[in-house]
Amino acid sequence: MAGAAAITGLAVALVAGMAGGGPSLGELTPVVVAIQTIEAGQPLDEGNTETRQYPVQMLPPDAVPVLSGVEVASAALHVGDVVTAARLGGIPIGDRIEVAVPAHTAMPLLAPGDRVDVLVTLPISDETGTPTQATLTVANSAVVTARAEHAVTIAVTDQELLPVASAVIQGSITLALVQPG
Repeated sequence: MAGAAAITGLAVALVAGMAGGGPSLGELTPVVVAIQTIEAGQPLDEGNTETRQYPVQMLPPDAVPVLSGVEVASAALHVGDVVTAARLGGIPIGDRIEVAVPAHTAMPLLAPGDRVDVLVTLPISDETGTPTQATLTVANSAVVTARAEHAVTIAVTDQELLPVASAVIQGSITLALVQPG
């Protein structure tokens, strides 16, 4: 009987807490939440996020309490997602499209945020039929967004995507650093 009374007492206390006696899930803290879909590479601002109060116990440890104004998504965020430090740090790429370039191609040591020109060297024949090579620029000031062991990911414009993809297939690619990130 005493056990039933104790359980009833706890239930009443919980309901009373929910009814206005204070937050029943613990202390609330501000956290930034996406209010619309945010793609990787897109800046976060007051137009696509808002600050809400959430119980500390329910938040990931790296939840972001406030934006400084320079954050960029490194991964897609969806409506209602809590913004975490792990999802920030992307490179602003605007309306550019990402494409991976094999790392076996000639390139300097690159880091995310660097800007590179994409050059392709193709085998051609001159007027006499003698085999030679031609080097063409297929993208200007592409943004390096990631570097892995076997590839470098760059963001190019819509107009540059097909020439860059074709160059990867047909020739020898060189990424020339034009502006460090």
